[in-house]
Amino acid sequence: MATKNVRIVGYLPFEQHQKLRDYMAEQSLTESAALVKIIKQFFEAAPAISAVAVASETRENFARLQAEIAGLQGRVAALEAGGGKRQFNKSSPPHFSAGQPAMKLRPLKAVDLAKRLGVSAEAVESAASGGSASFLEWSKRRDPASRAWLHQGNLFHPQQD
Repeated sequence: MATKNVRIVGYLPFEQHQKLRDYMAEQSLTESAALVKIIKQFFEAAPAISAVAVASETRENFARLQAEIAGLQGRVAALEAGGGKRQFNKSSPPHFSAGQPAMKLRPLKAVDLAKRLGVSAEAVESAASGGSASFLEWSKRRDPASRAWLHQGNLFHPQQD
């Protein structure tokens, strides 16, 4: 019998052969028809996402997550540096912050200000050595609340708006 179909010969592990047999019985197909159907389903399925697309999406997601983490670290540092000790529980009013005055920041040591700004203590000291005006602008750019800081003695003082 002449056919245009290509003959294939292969070996299957026992477990996969048994699954093929079960599929053949469920679908009432011959072995050849079952294999053709399985191969068609495999190749006609929705096209797979390319490795390049997956890598690009992964990089974008990673960058987005890094930015979110950096933002959260800055907010945590601001809370730690600002003495945000208020505990929240079920009895806390849901609108407690509405109309509340902003928390007053206290002077910080270099290491605490570094945490708030997301930099090293050495970077804070180095920037402070560049002069008051320069440090005010430098610290304001890095502060999560855009607060400028002034170096006086061993402490760094928040500047009022």
